[in-house]
Amino acid sequence: MAQTLDLKGRVLDKVNMLPVVGATVKVTGESLTALTRVDGRFSLKAGPSGIQSGFKSVPQSPFIQGSDLIVTAISKSQSVRLEFCGLSGQGISVSEYRLPNVGLNKLAIQNWPQANFFGFARITTSGATSIQRILHLVGQPAMPWSPIHVSASHPLSKTMAAGSVDVTMDKLLPKTAPFTADVSDLGDIVLDYPTRTKIGVGANIPYGATLLFDGTKGKAAATAEIKSKWQDWLPEVSTDEKAKYTAATNTWRIMPDPQFPTDTNHVTLQSCCDTVWGYDDLQSKIVHGDAQLHVEFTCMGEYDQTENTNGSDAFTPGSKGYCNSGVYIQSRYEVQINSSSLDTNAKPNVNNTWMAAIVGDRIPTANPNRMNGEWQSYDITFRTARYNAGATANAKISLWWNGKLVHDNVESTAPATGTGPKAHSGEPLNATLYGLKLQNEGRDVRFRNVWIKPLTLTEAKTGIGY
Repeated sequence: MAQTLDLKGRVLDKVNMLPVVGATVKVTGESLTALTRVDGRFSLKAGPSGIQSGFKSVPQSPFIQGSDLIVTAISKSQSVRLEFCGLSGQGISVSEYRLPNVGLNKLAIQNWPQANFFGFARITTSGATSIQRILHLVGQPAMPWSPIHVSASHPLSKTMAAGSVDVTMDKLLPKTAPFTADVSDLGDIVLDYPTRTKIGVGANIPYGATLLFDGTKGKAAATAEIKSKWQDWLPEVSTDEKAKYTAATNTWRIMPDPQFPTDTNHVTLQSCCDTVWGYDDLQSKIVHGDAQLHVEFTCMGEYDQTENTNGSDAFTPGSKGYCNSGVYIQSRYEVQINSSSLDTNAKPNVNNTWMAAIVGDRIPTANPNRMNGEWQSYDITFRTARYNAGATANAKISLWWNGKLVHDNVESTAPATGTGPKAHSGEPLNATLYGLKLQNEGRDVRFRNVWIKPLTLTEAKTGIGY
């Protein structure tokens, strides 16, 4: 029976087959764990119970240097256990820490087990254990025996000829992979996505997605998101329109959430007040090809300092309740936001103006519209157009409006027309990638819980909601 383990492998996600960073890989029934690196790879080494030999000559986190504990954290408040052991390996004292920062942390050690200490330090964080030989004298910083040596090995509680590893990652399904003593490389371990139990308002952000605008952490955090993740949309335009774009000012604001009017933690991104449409849009700095997108919005109507919603079913432009905005996939294909009928039996028949229409291209197959002031959602799975010396495959779109599928893997060939002689992205269709765009068209429309997840869709299918 084997008395040592030396396992390695790689963890990928099933959708994109890309490395999963920070997944926990644990030997079943043992305390032996490791975290996957930026390339998705992991290494698990173990021997019989007790202090291990095989020290490495290259320092690596975590380790003790001087009188400080040096640890690199992958998450805030990551826990660290520091155990001092005597020369025979017996435990003397244990301390627990919480790391204050992501990245490099330096923690001053105050609780040495005795004035003069000669033994070992066993340091465990996120399940990975390192062992370091330490000499600490009164009034002197701790010194390692010879150069710093950090052990990558870990004690097993029993000998193992075979077993399994449990792989876990937040927002992905756990998986168990078996191993035997004669297999050191477990290869690729692929983690699947859980079935989405909720598509619509309040949908949780999935693994691998980037939150572009949250709205649950107050005005300061929301303002920081706008500055770091969004930019003014300045397309390529004709000469006679340059002055209009140059003169446009950003009128987007952080405003209260009408669902939580007295809760300052709940805020929204508001488009309003610029009556010349198309010159004050916001575009995400993250560009995308194939992607899953989630946007929550609510129509308020005419801008109102009292925060009252104006009207509930105002289809006529110019009326107080009328709203107009848009969600531009890749800053090209507009999913319309526009006041329209609340009658669930109404048949959408206007390409450019009906809520959830793909402007100039498709009308929704159902009408789950809601009143002004009520939150609505678009969940979109998008496959970008393919190019090879010209367009070889048009863009494909599936759209869930308030959780109801209203565009099922439809082909889109016409980007929304807009200002100037060119398409709304500022240029004819081509392979250049752009970010998600939110339109400001002079009415009070609020946004929250906006996120984007890159996908790799090898097939021309988008009727999926990872």
